[in-house]
Amino acid sequence: MDIVLVYLSITLVLLLSAIIKGVSGFGTSLIAIPALIALGVMGPAEARALIVSINLVLNAIILASARQLTYAHAKPYMLLIASVFVAALLAGFLLPRVTATIFHVLMGGLLILTALNRFFDIRFTIVHPKRYYVPLGLVGGTLNTLIGAGSVPVLIFLANSETKKAEFRVTVSLFLLILNAGSLISFLLAGTYASDIALLGIAFAPVMIIGTFLGIRFQHRVNERVFKKLVAVLLFFIGVNGILNLFFNHMG
Repeated sequence: MDIVLVYLSITLVLLLSAIIKGVSGFGTSLIAIPALIALGVMGPAEARALIVSINLVLNAIILASARQLTYAHAKPYMLLIASVFVAALLAGFLLPRVTATIFHVLMGGLLILTALNRFFDIRFTIVHPKRYYVPLGLVGGTLNTLIGAGSVPVLIFLANSETKKAEFRVTVSLFLLILNAGSLISFLLAGTYASDIALLGIAFAPVMIIGTFLGIRFQHRVNERVFKKLVAVLLFFIGVNGILNLFFNHMG
């Protein structure tokens, strides 16, 4: 594929996924990674590393601009943050064993579960969330290193826990920074991180910023509830399609 077409494809995918996230609040990793792979511009390892790199840059910018950040806000969630970092690092030992099939099964399953959660707007109240921090952190860190989308289950969990609004914003910013830093270190230690991916991550970060800004601006011009359900249907279709393709390829 022509290099110009490759960069144009990456730009469009990142821009559209960021716009969707700006409107609906989710979707960057779950849409961008499968789309980059489906278009043939990147393999699973490259797409995963690129999105983790971009997210790390964005998280650092957000956290640096968060003037309300205090240790007191983040302290109650240190167990979650520590466990997700450890899991993201240790999952690097599994990277050599993660085949394309395993990658697509994990991604497809996460897409389907997330789509169902968002489409039916499933709500639940977690009264004592701290008891789940370690297992949740282990799952999130592992998934982020293996498929680049480990923040999804943790964000759904935090959104349904008794978390104060100010604490939630600070926790999410710090959590995502630590999560993606852990995965990036894991990629480097496993030797699966190409130097050009780091440059691409820095170069395409502005695209994600612009896309998210545009999504937020358009948020009030669309029916947010309907839009979220349409995105959920899209995620479900991507997830099912990926798993079915694996099944038919295996049968063939």
